[in-house]
Amino acid sequence: MTAQVRERLIYNNEEYSLATEPLSPYLAKHKIEFPSTTTACWRGYCGKWLIENNKLYLIDLKANSGKFLFDGRTVGIDYLFPGQNKVFADWYSGEIRIPYGEMMQYVHQGYASLYEKELFLTVESGVIVDESEIDNTHFYNDKKGMKKRNQADIFEAIFGVKPLRSTRAKNQKKKSWFKKACERLCRLWRIK
Repeated sequence: MTAQVRERLIYNNEEYSLATEPLSPYLAKHKIEFPSTTTACWRGYCGKWLIENNKLYLIDLKANSGKFLFDGRTVGIDYLFPGQNKVFADWYSGEIRIPYGEMMQYVHQGYASLYEKELFLTVESGVIVDESEIDNTHFYNDKKGMKKRNQADIFEAIFGVKPLRSTRAKNQKKKSWFKKACERLCRLWRIK
């Protein structure tokens, strides 16, 4: 899979690139698909987001609404949410991953490129409930850790969901299932 165009997020007066697609659950629920015009954006759209008062908002959208690959019709946020220019993302629960800092390794698939740091925002029904940061400089020399991280990115790119990184006991069953699914996909695609 080609590296993907990232959506943008304004958070604490800084603009970041996301390695998450918060609009995806909404589109899946409403059976809305945007045809891709490039392998760099398989989802067919790119959103811009804002976190304000610990709430996640969609503030811009550029999407291909045509039925064919290159028919040239572009739509905005009004296409999904008529009359609104700032939409509270109450449909989104999950984790937002924000890679930042220097790119340490480019990986030409999904959102797998490795950056110095990653900020993780845990979201429940559009509200930020937790925040954590990871320093990735150790991954650069950790091939097994990098493989595990890339498997998670591939899974998210294909299925549009990624489980939370939680290590709590209640998530152990999900992690086991998730790990097996990623390993099967990697064997199918012969990714080492």
